[in-house]
Amino acid sequence: MNKVWAGVGAVGGAIALVLGGQFFVSRAAAKEVDKAIDSVAEFVDIDYQRVNASLLGRGTRVKGIVISPVDTSEQYTIDEVVVYRYRAQNDIPTYLNMAVNGMQLSPAALGENAETLKMLGYDKAPAIDLKAEYEYEKDNQSVRLKKLKLSAEDVGNLDVSFHLSNLAWDKSTLESLPLSLIPVQLNEAEIVYRDDSFMPRMFDTTAAANGTSVKQVKQDLVGNLSANPEMAKMLGENQLKEIQKFIDNPEGFTINFAPEQPVPFSSLMAAEGTESMIEQLNIRFKAN
Repeated sequence: MNKVWAGVGAVGGAIALVLGGQFFVSRAAAKEVDKAIDSVAEFVDIDYQRVNASLLGRGTRVKGIVISPVDTSEQYTIDEVVVYRYRAQNDIPTYLNMAVNGMQLSPAALGENAETLKMLGYDKAPAIDLKAEYEYEKDNQSVRLKKLKLSAEDVGNLDVSFHLSNLAWDKSTLESLPLSLIPVQLNEAEIVYRDDSFMPRMFDTTAAANGTSVKQVKQDLVGNLSANPEMAKMLGENQLKEIQKFIDNPEGFTINFAPEQPVPFSSLMAAEGTESMIEQLNIRFKAN
């Protein structure tokens, strides 16, 4: 029996230790959050309800956030921001894995877009969720955005990833932006979109505004693309077919940037038009 009580006591002690540790970790995390808020106070007012930091690997959660840019009536609310993992070296972030859940824009922040959303059948601005994972590898001076996912119910999901090289990510680079990005090279990138009723809403609204059918709207779009010689030359026959496929059945698309060699930003800045940029980056559009 003593062994049983000893076991119960050990479990209870472990729970108390975790909960006690949770309290102190959360307080420490709250101080760091307050410090970060103070650093941007000149630009935005930020309030939050509470900070929870986990000892069990579930990250630091800041809940009930309200962001108000200074000197505007705009307001952004966020259910929670979760930082799962974060590393920094000399104040430069080298790794970040985080999520922003339930970001909502106020009518003032939406501006004229509020009316557009209403026309598309949205009673209010859809809440946006964001997930991001990023890593900086100092030894080979490369940045990998492994994941940047934006999603909203009844709108869709947008996933972005890329690999940059020749980037010395330090304070001097930050202080001299955007000029310090000129030598940076793009190795590869990908954009993936999955629709969740946004495109059908767009077609329905356009058709109603023009007193025609969705089928006719799609035919007109395809016809305009095909009839534009500059567009046809820039995209090529295969890419035009993929865009037409997406217009006919707008479930989603993937855009790949796969240059044969890393492309410096300086080369893109000196490109003689969009066609040259598409060729350098070897951009490919594919309907899903």
